[in-house]
Amino acid sequence: MLILLTAFSLTAYGKNNLTYCYENQPVLPHFYGSGANVPAENPGPAIEILQHLERLTPDLTIHYVRFPWKRCLNDLSLGKVDAVIGRYHPLREQIAKYPKTKDGNLDNVRSFSISSSCLVYKRNDIVWDGTNLVFEKPVSMSVPNGYGVISDMRLKGFDIYQAPSIAKAHELLFKGRVNVSLSNCQMDSLPEGFVENEIPINESIGYLIFSHQFYARRPELAHSLWDNLSKINSLEYYDKYFDKALSGQTFKTSTKPENK
Repeated sequence: MLILLTAFSLTAYGKNNLTYCYENQPVLPHFYGSGANVPAENPGPAIEILQHLERLTPDLTIHYVRFPWKRCLNDLSLGKVDAVIGRYHPLREQIAKYPKTKDGNLDNVRSFSISSSCLVYKRNDIVWDGTNLVFEKPVSMSVPNGYGVISDMRLKGFDIYQAPSIAKAHELLFKGRVNVSLSNCQMDSLPEGFVENEIPINESIGYLIFSHQFYARRPELAHSLWDNLSKINSLEYYDKYFDKALSGQTFKTSTKPENK
């Protein structure tokens, strides 16, 4: 019995366990599925990146929990969960550790993902120079349901129509039902007369951020995970989902039990 307990203790001690919290509702394009379960197929590019990170890190086991976003942040502040993915905010830094360079700046090389959204519209309908946005109001924009940029686009003055998919959002534009659609930048094969603005209308940098409690316990693991993230091409994962959605493919919704 003593030998078994000793062996178990050594195994448990050698394991790198990380409890990661994310929303229990779809937040596209990052996460798919809803409820407490992690989808067994097509869970979203963010989860697939974490699975890749798990493969890169020896003895790492990521335990996924899904709650409303405010609870994830609250549990992070209390040390009940170890990590979330989020954008930078000064107030959030009070409860979490971000990857930083030696001079104290955010280290975007070790960020989780960098995504950009561009406008697709009829030529000459809109002017966007990266700072100033010019159009005759009201201008309607089709955006897929659940996309996190919807609130930002409303603040810029667009009337938002939420479409059930990326393919449907673009179809509404090409059929003249809306004035603008939102797309990953560098979209190919636009119909005649339609253009994509070369300057992104929205850019978002996501970071894997750790609770102060986790970082105090395992600073070397936190830095190892940030270092390994720099080896992953996150854009490939996002492009895969975007291409599927643009072609009208339906994502399966089968799930597996939440791994707590």
